[in-house]
Amino acid sequence: MIHAQAMSTLASECPTFSIVVTIYNDGYLTEPFCQEFQTVFRQYLGVQEIAGKVELIFVNDGSMDDSLNELKDLVPRFRFVKVIDLSRNFGQHIAILCGYREAAGRFVGRLNVDMQDPPSELPLLLDAIQSEDVDLVVGIQKIRHSRWLDVMTARFFFWFFNLLTGAKIPQNTATLRVMNRRFADAFKQVNDKFPFVQGLENWFGFRVKYIPTEHRLRGDNKSSYTLLKRLKLAIDASIAFSDRPLRFTVYLGLMFSALGFTGLVGITVLRLLKPDIPAGYSSIMAVLLFFAGIQIFVIGLCGLYIGKILAQVQDRPVYLIRERVNFE
Repeated sequence: MIHAQAMSTLASECPTFSIVVTIYNDGYLTEPFCQEFQTVFRQYLGVQEIAGKVELIFVNDGSMDDSLNELKDLVPRFRFVKVIDLSRNFGQHIAILCGYREAAGRFVGRLNVDMQDPPSELPLLLDAIQSEDVDLVVGIQKIRHSRWLDVMTARFFFWFFNLLTGAKIPQNTATLRVMNRRFADAFKQVNDKFPFVQGLENWFGFRVKYIPTEHRLRGDNKSSYTLLKRLKLAIDASIAFSDRPLRFTVYLGLMFSALGFTGLVGITVLRLLKPDIPAGYSSIMAVLLFFAGIQIFVIGLCGLYIGKILAQVQDRPVYLIRERVNFE
């Protein structure tokens, strides 16, 4: 009986909604974000004080500026704010994984602090996850308001990832999403050293619903995701998530072997018909360099997989937490 009462008390103390936001050198955006976030949940819950029902978990992913102090300054003014400070920069997706594991709410969501996916869209997803038989609700941006280069690289990224892994992640997927406790707990079982959150969501296989949401322009017109970072993420996610790139190299080798054999037969026939045709040094060198490049590419790809295997076998922690603020 005592145990049952303790469990009941613990359940009543747990928040209903946990929202995870990762921070990397953009702590200056957190105050206006918290103000809008608080306004949205006050209206949604119909209460003035949302602390206890809602927790907003900021995960500081090794910011190099004053973001950590800016986050700590928020706690006295916004009692629903909690801060996790990672020991160094582990990458956005590892920071997201950390936030999901630390979230205690019945429903767990994710947002970006830049508010391109505005907090005002959260109620749409919260209503859907509570009223429908789904485990994850994800926003789909009606119109993406971003730089042309960002739009094109994002489209290429998901096309590339879907192609190499067989996943079916829609284009224009928003950062905004809400999941139930069962879905959030699945992330606690993940032991990937290079997690890609959207790929894991697809792999879990739970029931997913997509809802059209608004998308804003980013106010400061800055983004920590450069073209080089997007390319690195595409390669890391594809290699860590699937062995299909290795299979492609096998097909590539078979294709070029067939082409080489066909070319050899053609040259032999041509020599028999016209023996006076001189051999071409430049064409031979071009073919040699081309196939040497293919070989280097395949060896490099195998090396990347071996490196991922080494990291997995070493079994180091995916992340380390230096400090928790406002966690009881």
